[in-house]
Amino acid sequence: MTTDDDLTVIKLSSPSDIVAALPVVLGFHPAESLTVMCLRGPRRRKSLTLRIDLPGPKHYGAVADDLAHRADRDGAGAVIGVCYTEAPDVDGDLPRRDLIDALADAVRSRGIRCLELLLVRGGRWYSYQCVDDCCPREGTALDTMRSGDMLALEALAALEGHAVLASREELEATVRGPAAVREAVLRASYQRIGEAFFDEISAEGADHALQRTLELARAAYDRFLSGDHELPDDDAVRIVIGLEDKLARDELLTWGLDGHSEELIVFLSSLARCALDENAAPICSALACVAYQAGNGALTNIAVERALRSEPDYHLARL
Repeated sequence: MTTDDDLTVIKLSSPSDIVAALPVVLGFHPAESLTVMCLRGPRRRKSLTLRIDLPGPKHYGAVADDLAHRADRDGAGAVIGVCYTEAPDVDGDLPRRDLIDALADAVRSRGIRCLELLLVRGGRWYSYQCVDDCCPREGTALDTMRSGDMLALEALAALEGHAVLASREELEATVRGPAAVREAVLRASYQRIGEAFFDEISAEGADHALQRTLELARAAYDRFLSGDHELPDDDAVRIVIGLEDKLARDELLTWGLDGHSEELIVFLSSLARCALDENAAPICSALACVAYQAGNGALTNIAVERALRSEPDYHLARL
């Protein structure tokens, strides 16, 4: 797997390393999920990594075909499939065998090789393909056989500020909007500041409002860079409202190009947590773009999902 084409090449040489790497790649520990890691070229470099909640049996064929189609579009020459479930064996066989078989058939029908098809359950991994002594029927503990390259991947992720969260739900919480009393308080702020914002546009013009949005955002972001992560509600609400102007939103996207993308992600995430659901599309789309630039696919997906729930036709989110 290549984490950076110019700097660091990390090789995953065993199923134990593959299983250990997936939470680092995804940004969280998957549960009741099917993941597919796509590999390109003769050196089998990692490209797209897909994750989906485990479907019901009637959807196995459709899900397998969709995952295979996406791998094919990505140019994958090989894939690694990993099923995460705590379900017990079925008639002496590993759980979700029909789903894994459907995935293997769909992938191979497109000329893509299945390098590994694995199950992760109860702190152990099992092979759907291998019946030799190297892959014992009782599984292999996840903490064994960790290679130096795997340890290097974890160290690199830590140095770059990529934390591995306990679950996807924990990652979703980093961009989730306010609820209960907090929502009521912010809703009142949106009403008050929204009215003032439109008065500002009427009196001073849209260009003045745009500059005010960028000034507030820049000042708050500079404080973030200096370690001050306190963001007054009124400032946060005014910035989120101001990002309805696409010029302001797009300006924020460029701030991650100076080597501080992780800090910008933290800043934009804090704004997203202050956004009411109906106001979330611009800030969450901006967050998704910066996360994508930083290679954080899991956060990209979660931010896009919230943006589209807020505004299904929002153009940047759909892109």
